[in-house]
Amino acid sequence: MGIENRDDRTVWEDTEPEAGVTSSGEAAFSSDKEQAADAAPLARAAIALLRGVVFRDKDEALWQTVWKERVRLMDYFRVIGLQLYVDEADEYAYLRQDESSGLPRIMPRHLLGFSLSMMLVTLRKKLGEFDAARGDARLIVTRDDLALSLRPYFPPVTNETQFLMRVDRDIQQAVQMGFLEPAGAEAAYAVRPLLRSFVTAEWLRDFEARLKEYEAYGQQDGGEEAGK
Repeated sequence: MGIENRDDRTVWEDTEPEAGVTSSGEAAFSSDKEQAADAAPLARAAIALLRGVVFRDKDEALWQTVWKERVRLMDYFRVIGLQLYVDEADEYAYLRQDESSGLPRIMPRHLLGFSLSMMLVTLRKKLGEFDAARGDARLIVTRDDLALSLRPYFPPVTNETQFLMRVDRDIQQAVQMGFLEPAGAEAAYAVRPLLRSFVTAEWLRDFEARLKEYEAYGQQDGGEEAGK
């Protein structure tokens, strides 16, 4: 609407479009809203991947977006030096740094302490043995199982409580990293297939060469934590 002076008369001019007619500005605004609505799921998927691992059993809608839009997401992340890895069989997706891109690092490196490294290796070996024997079932481990498997690699302790506290701390870190998931029963955890992507067979072979050193470490009275 507008007001215009004509020969000392004030005229009210109605500039609203007639019924059924849309102004170009409104059309553009409507188009922008539709594009934003279409882009919202893709944006949410990209943000979720930048924050961590996407699991289908945690968010079905988010997983479906990642799966359907994986090509577009790959293209987008490639520009900033990241690679999208999507595991269709085990239904998870995550980002990793493309070391050949020459771009500044976005994904942080995580230095693992000795005890957490040993726990992940132990879990990975158990997962490999379980896969060969049981196939599709989930591997369930308990805190006591892990403590028993890890004890030979640590110095003898007079305070069992301190050792178990260290095991509990590493279990919680493994849960936060997405490698373990509480399995219902108290102190029981399911080993997630994601562990295969991070603790690879090649890494395990290299680690095997160092196991004797770690066993020797376990016979000492103390020692410093080692990075992965």
